[in-house]
Amino acid sequence: MGKEKNYEKKGINFKEFPQKAKTFFKELPGKIKTFNWKEWAKDNIFSLVAIGGFIVLLIVFSFLPQLMRGSRVTFWRPAVLSAYIEQATVYLILALGACFVYLMGSMDISVGYQVAVFATIFIVIVNATGSIFLALLTIVLLGLICAVFNAFVGAYVKLPTVMSSVILMQLFSGLTTYLYADSGFSSRPLANVSLGVLNQTWVRILVLIALACVAFYLTNYTVVGKRAKAVGSNKLAAQMAGADLLKTRILCYGAFALFLCVAAVFSIARKDSFGEADSVSYQMDIMIMLLMGGMPLSGGYKGRVLNTVVGTLTYVLLNVGLSLCGVSAEYVFLVRSVIFVVIVCLTCRKPGLLLPR
Repeated sequence: MGKEKNYEKKGINFKEFPQKAKTFFKELPGKIKTFNWKEWAKDNIFSLVAIGGFIVLLIVFSFLPQLMRGSRVTFWRPAVLSAYIEQATVYLILALGACFVYLMGSMDISVGYQVAVFATIFIVIVNATGSIFLALLTIVLLGLICAVFNAFVGAYVKLPTVMSSVILMQLFSGLTTYLYADSGFSSRPLANVSLGVLNQTWVRILVLIALACVAFYLTNYTVVGKRAKAVGSNKLAAQMAGADLLKTRILCYGAFALFLCVAAVFSIARKDSFGEADSVSYQMDIMIMLLMGGMPLSGGYKGRVLNTVVGTLTYVLLNVGLSLCGVSAEYVFLVRSVIFVVIVCLTCRKPGLLLPR
């Protein structure tokens, strides 16, 4: 009784729940009947097309590999599903982080090289000290420094926001070359420590669900997420409404940096090692995935975490499905390139604007 009274003081009356639920379900048919489905479909056309595309690909690759290569080759084999989840893990973590940046109408094309440097530094520190915590703390601090740099250039320097990521891309490209030239090998293994527990399918699924929920909450129910969308929709109007542009950018790029560090750790967990070329294509892959999910290049309120999830799952499904069908890597790359060009043309909402401001 005491707890119930406390809840009532806070404005929560449990006794009213059954009546409210009854009223809700009673009014639901009328609300559905009067709902403007045409307007809703028009506002969510790109998301609906993305979801439809994923469903179509899932149906096609459920039987096409069997027709082309025999009944034993199927997408629904446990080994193939496990490989699909493994490949989607790093991509989806990076895409969820990049979502914060794209909502502002910005982009970061240094993703691949940042992952390479962070993963390599993580391995070097773990091998030298045996401390996973110290290694993780180091790459998180480096990621936050990069976030502040990106935010500062985007907010105050009279350059397109993409230029800050170009600078970082060149810097981290040089660092990657140096780190692996110094070792004399194209990959660095973890010594005396294993991250194999992160390579279990159920762990990956739980982590992806948790991170997707975190990204959904931050982008929809926090001031940072709402201001990021406002900046993407109209930067000047957002500033006049009181949005702190620098603070918003720092927080969004900071969130991206944290997701990027988690992705670097999961990249290492695949083989308890990391290769120089393991993440070289991530920057373009992330962009394609977001666009395939219906994320607008200009950012704003049309961008959603759902776009990120659907785009990533579709992109990885396309890669895995074409490989199951026996399509060579060169043609897979060609198909992805064509899809990227088509989607850029279809999702560009502002005349003459093919890239973020």
